Amino acid sequence: MLRNTALGLIALTACASVELPNLVADDVRLSEGATAQIKQLNVELSEPAARATSAKVEFIGQTATAGEDFTAFSGTVTWPKGEKVAQLALEVRGDSAYEPDETLWVSFSEPEHVLLPNPFFTVTLENDDAYAGADSGYVTPTSYPGKTLVWAEEFDGSSLSSSSWNYETGATGWGNNELQFYRNDPSNVRVDNGRMIITARKEQFGGAEYTSARVTTKGKREFQYGRIDIRAKLPKGQGLWPALWMLGANISQVGWPACGETDIMELIGHQPHKVHGTAHWGVQGSGVSTYRTGTYTLSDGDFSQAYHVFSLVWVENSLQFLVDDQLYHTINVSHVNPATYRHNAPFFFIANIAVGGNWPGAPDASTVFPQSMYVDYIRVFQ
Repeated sequence: MLRNTALGLIALTACASVELPNLVADDVRLSEGATAQIKQLNVELSEPAARATSAKVEFIGQTATAGEDFTAFSGTVTWPKGEKVAQLALEVRGDSAYEPDETLWVSFSEPEHVLLPNPFFTVTLENDDAYAGADSGYVTPTSYPGKTLVWAEEFDGSSLSSSSWNYETGATGWGNNELQFYRNDPSNVRVDNGRMIITARKEQFGGAEYTSARVTTKGKREFQYGRIDIRAKLPKGQGLWPALWMLGANISQVGWPACGETDIMELIGHQPHKVHGTAHWGVQGSGVSTYRTGTYTLSDGDFSQAYHVFSLVWVENSLQFLVDDQLYHTINVSHVNPATYRHNAPFFFIANIAVGGNWPGAPDASTVFPQSMYVDYIRVFQ
């Protein structure tokens, strides 16, 4: 009896002395691609499993966004006895937007017969979309006869200059029941390769279903009259509303529409071959504007395929709207009661992508995210 007990203790001691393997977690870099694809990730043990081994595994977004850049997953990875390598299937969603490399974590927990000295590893989704550089599309000159270049925003730095730009943030509906939360975040607005890039994403944040960015030059870069050239490449898709526009610098004192509004370029995403130029004005305190709009339509392609230059020629009592130096719309004081014409005063710039709202309506299944507006330069000549 004593002998059997001793043998049992020896057996238990031998069992307890079995060393557990370590999970070997190596970081991985993957090409994101343009469409959804399944990538197999190898997950290794430091030595073959002495018995059935498992751990809980999750894919967690870091700068990559679940549902947009990859498909979220929570489950179990197992290694049968004698096996050393298991595989995880990661669905990479892919897109055609030029953007920074993005990362996610493969996280491990609840180990069974395995040690987790490093409980996660990083998967980097490498951007493989070509940069449509400054030579792709229409370009305007850096000088005009009889005019002086008074401001040139060429986006040459690594971030927006605080001496010129402000960030407007939040999810207030913005007077149009819009669906985005505007953020000051590199995933929504950044400077790269000499361009300002504003990106709208389908992701939950602050109670909103989408994120984007809205930047202004209020109080920093305000102008009265001149020729304005803005070179940009635009997003497209149902529910997207990119705009390059201006508001009267006295908006804090008189409100909208008494401050005046000049929309140098607006595009409604389900009509990516058309842009609109508009001026708004109105009576202080009314909250209702009078406006006139003109539309420019490309004969071929759409505004997401190449850069175009959206220009405003602004003189006393008159606004002229151009695309690639083609005049398509004029507004002057004769179109409105001179007492309510608001465009003979200083204005500041705004650039943003709105998502959803009364106009242009919500995104639908056809809308591809992320979508970006690329602004190559803003130049003001007087």
